Amino acid sequence: MLINLKLDDKTILIFGGGSIGERKAKKFLHTNSKVMILGKDFTPDIKRLSKSRNIELKQIDLKKKFSSIIPLIAKSDIVVAALDDSLLNKRVSSEARKKGILVNVVDDPTLSDFYVPATTSIGEIDVAISTDGKSPAMAGILRKKIIKCIKTEEILQVELQDYARKLLKNCDFDRETRREILYKIIQNTRIRQLLKEEKIDEAKDLVNKIIKNNQEI
Repeated sequence: MLINLKLDDKTILIFGGGSIGERKAKKFLHTNSKVMILGKDFTPDIKRLSKSRNIELKQIDLKKKFSSIIPLIAKSDIVVAALDDSLLNKRVSSEARKKGILVNVVDDPTLSDFYVPATTSIGEIDVAISTDGKSPAMAGILRKKIIKCIKTEEILQVELQDYARKLLKNCDFDRETRREILYKIIQNTRIRQLLKEEKIDEAKDLVNKIIKNNQEI
């Protein structure tokens, strides 16, 4: 089951400063969370990101000093084990689970509490594909196929629906009526044409008229 977590200001602890740790960090940065990466070495991109984004780096030999970072696990909201050492990843998972903290182990789905799906954001639309950790490569391929199917007018329709829902909150309609109006907006031929032409402001004007007409009925 895919869910969207609100991770603003949450602490994400990533073990591993290699390419996989880098990819995971970039995903979490889009959620406005606080990211700490532990590792012996870091990719050039991780070092660059740490200078301008909310990433803290801690250089450490985890094999020799693992016990010293256990308190960091306890203070985290989510832990990601992205080391090239399966035994260390397993140890990270064990410590996180002891403390009831969600953990993702990149090389072993059986040790993970969650999987990070292949995601892309297009406007206000988030596309996520998960194979339950069985094939990240296929998840990436399927994500690209789905992206090609999403049209500009559909992205703008999401923006328009958000606009309409905010207007409807100030109207004395019951839940079912609000729902009917929102679907009427989606199905309106003129609105769909305006969105194809990327005339979002004109589409919003028409939404106002539709809502006003329903208020007068």
